[in-house]
Amino acid sequence: MRLSGKTALITGAARGIGFSFARTYVAEGAQVAIADIAAEGATAAAESLGQAGRRGEPLVAVYCATKAAVSSLTQSAGLNLIRHGINVNAISPGVVDGAHWDGVDQEFARLEGKAPGEKKAEVDAGVPFGRMGVPEDLTGLAVFLATAEARYIVAQTYNVDGGQWMS
Repeated sequence: MRLSGKTALITGAARGIGFSFARTYVAEGAQVAIADIAAEGATAAAESLGQAGRRGEPLVAVYCATKAAVSSLTQSAGLNLIRHGINVNAISPGVVDGAHWDGVDQEFARLEGKAPGEKKAEVDAGVPFGRMGVPEDLTGLAVFLATAEARYIVAQTYNVDGGQWMS
């Protein structure tokens, strides 16, 4: 993880050398933004390399930015508040099924011209674990982080995402 903590903007990354650079940077721990004049190719390249909050996605830029902000805020708050005995860590869930997915699915159907239910099925199929998460998948880590056993864990963000993003 020689590039952990680094951020890279790689242009021409939809294919070829640029994509190879992006893939290598991600494997080495960098956060990577992909840019290319071939927008569809750039989107496909980005989708093949990671998940929202760790990279941007088309159509949901503000959502992605807020997810990324959680990690940064966790680090800043954790490093500042630990001196007061306040321990800050975060859980970064992957896609979690719930009632909100009806609205999300409808919005993607409208924006991407998909049939109702199609986006949810695509996202569900894309989780390496084999399904979207459910809220109960997050509770074990939440409890652990609140125990004395986790007292030396400071300013960390944990992925609980069925294998979608590995860091």
